[in-house]
Amino acid sequence: MKLKRLIALILVSVMLVGTLTSCFELPWGNQDTDNGGSGGSGDGSGGGTGGNGSGSGGSTDTDGKDSLVLNYSLDETTGSLTKESVSGKDYTINYVFNDQNADSLFKEPNDPLRRPGVKGNALYMDGFSNNIVNRDFNAPSSAITMSAWVAPRVFENIVHYDGASDAAGHTRMTSIINKGDIEMCEGFLLGYGRLGLWGVQLALHNEETEEDFVVGFYDPINALPLYEWSHVAVTFDGNTGYIGLFYNGEMAYEAIIPELVATSIIYTEEPLRVGCYVSPQIEFGIKRQMVSGLLDEVRIYSSALTPKAIGEIYGDTDSTEAHPALDFKDIALDSSVYEGDRYRPQYHAIPPAVWMNEPHSPFYYKGMYHVFYQHNPAGPYWSQIRWAHIASEDMIHWKYVKDAVVPTAGICPEGIWTGGACIGPDGTPWLAITAGTNLYGNPNHGGQNVAFAHAADPDDPYLTEWIVEDKLVITQPNDNSQGEREQFRDPFVWYDDGTYYMMVSTSIPGAGGSAVIYTSENMREWEHRGYLYQCDYNRYPEQGAHWECVVMLPISTKDGSKTKYILFDCPQYTVDGYTVECYYWIGEFDKNTCRFIADNDQPRLFDLGRGVYTGQNGFCFLTEEDIASGKTSYEDGRTILYAIAQGKDAGTAQNYTAGWAHNFAIPLELWLTDDGTDVIREPIKEVELLRKETLYSYSGEGVTVDEVNSEISELRGDMLEIRAKLVLDPTSPEYAGGFLLRYNPNTVDGKTEKTEIIFSERGVYVERIQSSLLDYVNRQPSHTWANVKNEYEITILLDRSMLEVYVDGVISFTTRIYPRYGDSDYLKVFDNNANIKFTELSIYRMGSAYSDTVTPPYYGNMGNLGD
Repeated sequence: MKLKRLIALILVSVMLVGTLTSCFELPWGNQDTDNGGSGGSGDGSGGGTGGNGSGSGGSTDTDGKDSLVLNYSLDETTGSLTKESVSGKDYTINYVFNDQNADSLFKEPNDPLRRPGVKGNALYMDGFSNNIVNRDFNAPSSAITMSAWVAPRVFENIVHYDGASDAAGHTRMTSIINKGDIEMCEGFLLGYGRLGLWGVQLALHNEETEEDFVVGFYDPINALPLYEWSHVAVTFDGNTGYIGLFYNGEMAYEAIIPELVATSIIYTEEPLRVGCYVSPQIEFGIKRQMVSGLLDEVRIYSSALTPKAIGEIYGDTDSTEAHPALDFKDIALDSSVYEGDRYRPQYHAIPPAVWMNEPHSPFYYKGMYHVFYQHNPAGPYWSQIRWAHIASEDMIHWKYVKDAVVPTAGICPEGIWTGGACIGPDGTPWLAITAGTNLYGNPNHGGQNVAFAHAADPDDPYLTEWIVEDKLVITQPNDNSQGEREQFRDPFVWYDDGTYYMMVSTSIPGAGGSAVIYTSENMREWEHRGYLYQCDYNRYPEQGAHWECVVMLPISTKDGSKTKYILFDCPQYTVDGYTVECYYWIGEFDKNTCRFIADNDQPRLFDLGRGVYTGQNGFCFLTEEDIASGKTSYEDGRTILYAIAQGKDAGTAQNYTAGWAHNFAIPLELWLTDDGTDVIREPIKEVELLRKETLYSYSGEGVTVDEVNSEISELRGDMLEIRAKLVLDPTSPEYAGGFLLRYNPNTVDGKTEKTEIIFSERGVYVERIQSSLLDYVNRQPSHTWANVKNEYEITILLDRSMLEVYVDGVISFTTRIYPRYGDSDYLKVFDNNANIKFTELSIYRMGSAYSDTVTPPYYGNMGNLGD
């Protein structure tokens, strides 16, 4: 039997029969502490005492603090260097936005961020790029103490080490201190992981048996909290076989293990790393296992410090309180690092940093609009998904709010996926979350289910804190009777005339995507009502094997004379060849049978931007003013649609360099066309609040393209709103005319940049083939709206890389453009045999959704094409 397995068995046995410290003498003498009983380590590889006493008594010998061999206080206020005080050497704080990366950035470089620490300053860790590498450090081998202060924003949920390695059975962790590859049986790691588990992993060599093995010890009592300072320390003495874990200055676990006597930490040539791991998991090209949060006072000693010494280190802070407090604003994601990013939208809703996917669960409550979105605060990639939260008084100017729902033990340990929201029977907002569990294979239900969360203080205008209920409200049976097993997510909920309705996106086994629907009178007892709608998967294969983000909303004509329902889905595919898009149907909703009856079963593409506008969600709501005016019915409300605007056309490889990925599309207000056959979609009227300056305005009998160009030839901008009515009188069977956006008046070696909005004999489309001279950008054109007319009305929203085009209110193009050069910011209209006249044309410069000023876009490392 391998030694590591033998140790695991011995430790588990010891846990069952008593505490190790009752059998073995500690290096500083057995301590009379109130330990609260025995504790063990995760992954079945530890045992011993666990408790929360500080450990009185001890050896009269030195406490070991003079054995300090590494100390990063991280107290600097500026610069990209930090001093290691034992050696006196400065080391680089690696950071994506450091000066040495200037050539590849989309913004000016900036120093790593600092925040108030437990003592002096602390290092702000972005979760995907901040770390320190020390190639000079010679690690202790026979004894070691590691100590650090950490305040996490997120807990990574990472797979275990390879089952064939010496580290098999141990979980990968976010690395605070690391030297060597544990999976290769070398070095050590102090870190934390899933749901706040923290501990140490050591690769050891037994001097007597000559065997090498890996051990891991994890705090059996304490889980790290989010957004708070925690002090973690680990001591190991290979001479005596002692191991100790200390949380906030108190002993959480300690043991003397005979099998660890005469062991030493296995040497590695790998450098010491702070805040990252030598061989991390990779997600979309981005390294994981990096600290996201704050880090301070990182130390290593070459001896096993006494509990008394650990307690003194814990107490050595600037705080006047027993434990250092942390203001949430100091750990919150900082959007200022993106100032001047030439592609980052300024007047669209966007996370403060890193990653988002679809927005969801919007609601109106006490004068405020709230919307949530899928978010990973650890880096610009999909993982550790939670509900982030923004709030607004007008759906345009947004404030960041603390993340509402994060993975927690029990109900939603694996993630919280898209859901819905409504005002519940108690008059307060209820969130219906997709609770991701680790219960796949559970005999009672699947691993994706529905739970509720409630505002901790319904009178807080920003609804900052939320509490997840401790039980699931709807579970998916394992018999495929309520959708295909493990395809059960994205609940959408609303209230109408005494009944609460909930749809959950799923698929009908063997028959393609759908949604199951439930009803309730009290939000507690839910009745399964079957499938909302079934689309013929064989006839319409673009509808995919599964559906996500199923949303159904009432839409009425602008005069209110007719109301129908619009059903949206986002198909998911099990075969290649399809692009995820947003589809819809117009029809009726039978409230008695809970069935959607489509006017036409042919699904229609909602947006023609080609895979940018996805993950739709929305709501229909009444304000206090609406109710005062006599509106009371759900269907009388205002219908608003949200969606993600994907940024993948820049290439996911650019996510790291940018440090962020994706944003919201502009909110759309929906109506039914007068003939009841289609949906009108228009940017909400509140967009007008963003207008800062009218750059051009005309209304009259008509002006030609040449006349317009003579007026706007000097007009430049990458944050514009354009509204126009144009009349075409083609002089040839083949014609084209329209707008040139992000237009560069210069041509070098036959190359230039421009994005064309084209009205032609083929129809209307957005041509991006010359939108960028960057070779990694997707420049595929949009789909074409094959509606050839002589008159069009158009709204254009340009916001750095965002481009949204709305034509006649019944079609939209949401796309991205990434010009390389700083002088690709002119505007022009063009006419090739289209004989265009503009009867109305207004151009506005737009402001920010977040601040009174906008930092100009940075092109310092690209320059101008005309230079």
